Amino acid sequence: MMGSSPRRPTAVLVVSAWHDAPHLVARITYTLDVTQSDRVTVTVAGVDEIDAVVRRWVRDAAESRGGDVTVTEE
Repeated sequence: MMGSSPRRPTAVLVVSAWHDAPHLVARITYTLDVTQSDRVTVTVAGVDEIDAVVRRWVRDAAESRGGDVTVTEE
């Protein structure tokens, strides 16, 4: 398209979680750019571990875009 800016990468994170007594377990799959074939999948147990993976992904996604941006920014 004429006049349009280059497409910015779209980052995606998917969390599947279940209880496996006594822990909450999650399988987390993520990428920082859906147009690339690289995906990371990890399985972690416990809220703190799940939180750490999600926070790392959010931080990496923000850094890859040059800092905080609004969700609806195009």
